[in-house]
Amino acid sequence: MKKTISAIILMAGSSTRFVDDNNKLSYQIINRPVFTYSLETFYNHEKIEHLYLVVSSTTINEVEEYVKENLNSSKITIVMGGLTRAQSVRNAVKEVKEDFVLIHDAARPLVNKVDIDNLINQMDTHLLGTLYHPIYDTVKDTSNNKVVTLDRQNLKATTTPQFFSKKLYEKIINPNISDDKITDEISIFEKDYQVAFVLETSNNRKVTTKSDIDEITYYLNKDENYLIGHSFDFHPFEENRKLILGGVEIPYPKGLAGHSDADVVYHVVAESIMGALGIGDLGTLFPDTDNKYLNMNSAYFIKEVMKHLEQSFYRVENIDVIIYLEKPNLKNYKIQMAKNIKELINCNYVNVKATTLEKKGLIGNGFGIASEAVVLLKKLKY
Repeated sequence: MKKTISAIILMAGSSTRFVDDNNKLSYQIINRPVFTYSLETFYNHEKIEHLYLVVSSTTINEVEEYVKENLNSSKITIVMGGLTRAQSVRNAVKEVKEDFVLIHDAARPLVNKVDIDNLINQMDTHLLGTLYHPIYDTVKDTSNNKVVTLDRQNLKATTTPQFFSKKLYEKIINPNISDDKITDEISIFEKDYQVAFVLETSNNRKVTTKSDIDEITYYLNKDENYLIGHSFDFHPFEENRKLILGGVEIPYPKGLAGHSDADVVYHVVAESIMGALGIGDLGTLFPDTDNKYLNMNSAYFIKEVMKHLEQSFYRVENIDVIIYLEKPNLKNYKIQMAKNIKELINCNYVNVKATTLEKKGLIGNGFGIASEAVVLLKKLKY
């Protein structure tokens, strides 16, 4: 008979070791909250019929909103967590109806389908099992004022997910050990049952402190070696404004209209990088309704976007910029523009060129200036 399988995803932790204003599960990695990665991995698994999401008062609103906007809520039950991890698991297990349940910490966003499949395969012969990875460091027991080196060949670092048969649910709900001794659910049963230990096939690091974010970001991005971005922007001329292009002030009777300094070249540089990273457009990050950006030097926008680039573990490989205008002639300014851009984006391969539209259209008839940029981003090695 076919076994039914569900998953409990724990999202109720306090994040006390994660030094940030937000709960670690809400922290954005590549423009998505941490909790969404493991949630979608389990949600999209064809053998998992139902998900039980264990939330806290600080995570419930965000989780409910994400589920409503992105997932089929009929496959999901939201459960309030308890004061301890063990209590949170108990609250969820009381709701579980399936033959087997996988329990996973949402703070492990790198969990993959292969490892879940390998655990599910063990359900045919075991009542419980866990992922693990070997311990390569030397481990010493320093209890009782003694130092003892443990044989690491016999040591396993267990992670999640872990699975349990329906036959064990009651003991999870009513364990015979105290919550402070339950660091994972395997510890409730390990003395009485044979545990299936399944070796992880890839990095399954947990977000515990802020220092974990960089490595996890790298692994989530590891298959995306190159990204391409594009941007086009147009600004009309306006009287009594300076004309600034690529950070260069150019003598001309008129400047460009805009909320900031209207440097259309810097705008497409910043926005093309944003496009490659998938973080929207300039108006999203720097709205023209915010007086903070009134007459702002557009180099600021590039500098802010570069922070996002660094957090995503990419660098600019090259960028090609073209300026569309009838006047003024930019022959004597393009080299300085390219130099300015190179310094802002830390890239040697920058090209700036200009062309007319042969007196056709808005630009050709002298109503404004447009610019366009194509950027190539390259993945950094961790």
